[in-house]
Amino acid sequence: MQLYFGDLIPYSEELLRGLGISVAITAAAVVLGGLVGIIVYAGRASHLRAPRVLASSYIEVVRNTPLLLQLYLVYFALPSLGIDLDPITAGIVALSVNNSAYVAEIYRAGFEAIPKGLTEAASALGLSGRTTFVHVRLVPALRTVLPALTNQVILLFLASSVASIIAVPELMHVMMGITTTTFRTIETFVVGGILYFAVAFVLALTSRVIETRMIRWRAV
Repeated sequence: MQLYFGDLIPYSEELLRGLGISVAITAAAVVLGGLVGIIVYAGRASHLRAPRVLASSYIEVVRNTPLLLQLYLVYFALPSLGIDLDPITAGIVALSVNNSAYVAEIYRAGFEAIPKGLTEAASALGLSGRTTFVHVRLVPALRTVLPALTNQVILLFLASSVASIIAVPELMHVMMGITTTTFRTIETFVVGGILYFAVAFVLALTSRVIETRMIRWRAV
């Protein structure tokens, strides 16, 4: 079989539009999942038993069930409770829920990596609570977890292809449509794979740049 990519040229705009939707739902899930992750982390780190158990249970359930199952529950089960979501919204909700559990654990690992002696030393030096949190805990924690957060964002972006199952018009869904029209399966998936790789590579490169600048800023 001879490969020919010329048949995909008329679908270039459609592919880029699908890629844009993949990036958009990922960005939304990163923001929403990050916010929920903060709440879950706060519950996980709480001294009270009830929120700690609830947060821990949430993390374990989400991390130990497939994303596809979570997507099906959001899209097909919620309507029975009177919550009818369109495909894009359902995809964002499912990805956000999935992301929040992993992000909560990443936050926990970052803050627990900060030696308690640093906080005690900051208190002994008379630093304010805000200064201590920002410079002694937050910045070092972010620098520690930045690679893990970047990896999570990349994995979430790649996992967004699951949303094609419920007809979200993202990149994978567009690719599947093109293959049924052109029968250029290999060519379509090669181009799609390159687009996925390009975005993931840019995310990883951006993370390295930010991490380097954070190190330099910390050293000043």
